[in-house]
Amino acid sequence: MLQIFAMHLSISESYSYPVSVFGIVAVRDALEPLRNLVFNRPCRDNAFMVDQDSLTLPLCSPRRGMYLVRDRALLEVDLWVKEEGDGSSDKQLLSLYAEFEGMYQLDEMLDGEVSSDLGSLVIDYLLLDESVEAVIQVSAKIDCPHHMRFTAFTSGFDGEIVLFDGKFSGNGKLFQYVVAVKAEGKLDICLKLEESLFWWTFQEGAVGAVRFPDDSVLNYGQFEVTVLFAPKNFTMAG
Repeated sequence: MLQIFAMHLSISESYSYPVSVFGIVAVRDALEPLRNLVFNRPCRDNAFMVDQDSLTLPLCSPRRGMYLVRDRALLEVDLWVKEEGDGSSDKQLLSLYAEFEGMYQLDEMLDGEVSSDLGSLVIDYLLLDESVEAVIQVSAKIDCPHHMRFTAFTSGFDGEIVLFDGKFSGNGKLFQYVVAVKAEGKLDICLKLEESLFWWTFQEGAVGAVRFPDDSVLNYGQFEVTVLFAPKNFTMAG
């Protein structure tokens, strides 16, 4: 399976930061060759502001796991720079297709770059052998707005997957996110809330969390974290 950890954008010196970027980044695999979006800002009204201190595009959850059947997966990139006005002067930053490389470098952190005259995109990713799809669901009941950051870590790798980074208050579903995890491996979910860190750990085959926060998390609100492991009968080699 394919897991994307981060996407870093670099823009030509002809632009001065901050720059507003919109468009899509998607993966098409042989299991279902439709767009599986990992960056989804198709409208210029929802452009993401990139500055020199933050060149990382925010990932969105793919709607399902990304499977490399017969060693193939296609990356689709269509990114634009938003200019002032009605959109007629917007510039296309990147428009291309590329295949993921590293089919014989399984379980190693990799990075791949695609570029044009106006900019480049570097993707940090991992090709997991013997892996399963995990669906993370988080609900919360919080009376006062708090900034919170949820991240996920799959056992054996240091790279973090940012699940949610923003403010929330209310009672309901916070997010759902699909990640790839080593078969029979552990999935750690970390919540950073103010200066505190809270951890949940899940493992395929176990019922519920095998580790969860102490009662101090209740000082901020109530959190329900669940993980559904959904293995499919596919391997890296077709």
